[in-house]
Amino acid sequence: MALPLKIVIVTDKFKGSLKSSEAAEIISEGLREGFGRELEIKVIPIADGGDGFLDTIAGAIVCDEIKTTVLDPLGRKINSSLLMSEGRAIIEMAKASGLQLLSPKEYNPLKTTSFGLGELIEKALKEEAKEILIGIGGSATNDCGTGMLQALGYRFLDNKGKKIGSGPGELMNGALLSSICTIDDSQMNPALHKKKITVACDVTNPLIGPEGATYVYGPQKGATKQQLEELEEGAKSFSAVTEKHLGFSSSFLCDSQNYIGFDLSDFPGAGAAGGVGFALKSFLNADLLQGWRVTTELTHAEKAISEADLVITGEGRLDAQSLSGKLISGISHIAMHYKKPLWIFCGENTLTQEQEKKIVFDKIFTISKEAKNLSDSISKARGILRKISVSAATFLNGLQSNRQTF
Repeated sequence: MALPLKIVIVTDKFKGSLKSSEAAEIISEGLREGFGRELEIKVIPIADGGDGFLDTIAGAIVCDEIKTTVLDPLGRKINSSLLMSEGRAIIEMAKASGLQLLSPKEYNPLKTTSFGLGELIEKALKEEAKEILIGIGGSATNDCGTGMLQALGYRFLDNKGKKIGSGPGELMNGALLSSICTIDDSQMNPALHKKKITVACDVTNPLIGPEGATYVYGPQKGATKQQLEELEEGAKSFSAVTEKHLGFSSSFLCDSQNYIGFDLSDFPGAGAAGGVGFALKSFLNADLLQGWRVTTELTHAEKAISEADLVITGEGRLDAQSLSGKLISGISHIAMHYKKPLWIFCGENTLTQEQEKKIVFDKIFTISKEAKNLSDSISKARGILRKISVSAATFLNGLQSNRQTF
């Protein structure tokens, strides 16, 4: 008697409609209904550093939730939390500085701040965390991490030596970047440099340039064309000031302008979260890792993939950003390594044929093909995803017949 097919489903959220766990369960249920025979399905909901990062971790390891109060992207007090597990603090930036915390009319990366993320890091220090893991996807910010650094004790000075963002309720943001001339780190928490900090990035973009934080992700955070130009100039300026600061800080009695600085603006992931990746790498010596690598390790997804007959992954929108170190490209890489067939389920697929060649997959199933428009795709995602999963099950017969059982 043939053994049941082993299927592992590793999905991200379908933003605006389904959590990663919901999407994975719906696909699982649809396949079982459509196949009509026994299937061995392992569901692994996952997040590559953005919204849902803590939920993914909480479902995979034993941990305690630590509740706290922080400032949101516009400086308003909100309830937030982090996780503690065996001396390691786990932080989701989106829970303090995420776009999900704002209404669309509030989107404005010139005004938003990453200060709340800094407060979560400070809370981790108070909890005596030995190491810190931070997922930095889903941010509403483009302040190059200056808000986060401000919360950790860094001070930014203008060309007259006056503190920037030092007034009551005045927080660092994208609009203030170009005003920074020097950086004062004398008040920073010294415990920071004694901690191992690992960052789960959902993208590999640099800080500046056409593929950088501002031009690629600024529009989805509400930036106009004029604002994009202002933010990009601010990021360039802050990058130069940072290089100078790090060069002098690490040079002995450096009184020459011909110093060797440290420019990490091109480091993969420096552009993540509006430049928070750059700040974490430059100032806190954090390790920037692809988010899918971090979460697949914590959830043991790679082992499950190695033992499966079929791998299924998915997310809400399959586009060019999916190729920049996000979950689907990561799962494709693992499936290819173990020579496993890969199916992709998505809400919408905007990849060109040329771009699709960069992801090794066998089949793509898309919700939007069964919907009238984008709004219809989102509102009816649950029902349509189940429907196309039932239909997709017919292709399992080919996998079953090609499999040799002894």
